[in-house]
Amino acid sequence: MKKHQVFIVWFIVLLVWSFYRANFFLPEWLDELIIKPIIFVLPVVIVVLKREKKNLATLGMPQNGSLFVRDLYIGVVIGVLFAFEGLLANYVKYGHFSFGPILALKASGGVIPFFFINLATAVWEEILGRGYIFQRLLSASSNQWGAALTSSFLFLLLHIPIMFTMLHLTGYSLLVYPVSIMILGITNCYILKWRGNLTLPVLIHAFWNMTVALYL
Repeated sequence: MKKHQVFIVWFIVLLVWSFYRANFFLPEWLDELIIKPIIFVLPVVIVVLKREKKNLATLGMPQNGSLFVRDLYIGVVIGVLFAFEGLLANYVKYGHFSFGPILALKASGGVIPFFFINLATAVWEEILGRGYIFQRLLSASSNQWGAALTSSFLFLLLHIPIMFTMLHLTGYSLLVYPVSIMILGITNCYILKWRGNLTLPVLIHAFWNMTVALYL
């Protein structure tokens, strides 16, 4: 596996995603359920099937049913821990428990659509960031730390457009948001290597997104 192919795929995704974010402002569900898989995952699928001549299981798709179920249970436990962490951070931030974001969520669509949108987001981003970029860099170098760090940094750069077009981050948030993404990326690289599939990284990613949105 040649590294330059990985960087070419990533660069194409970055260019197209940046252009889309800068010029189109569509509903979130359309972004995450339709546009993102086309931009993030379709190029990866084409490269894996047509150029690498491999099957999609090499992207970290779960193959073992019992392992998949165990990872689901672990993911739920981690989700509960994220919820407690979010409550604590919420209390520290506001000086009391503020449930304004949750109430706003209920008024604007509900928890179930919110969960599935975040789950879909996690699936597409993990397929690209960990399933493809990390695993291919690891295969090319056999350096797990280097592959995890590089792939997580590339993953972070994919979030630059949203930082300035939708989130409009300034001040302290400009430091906290990128650092948290790097930590999430590196953690999920090691979890993928440990579990052998993307089930747990996807759930961790989804619950992390939900915790940030609901409590912070």
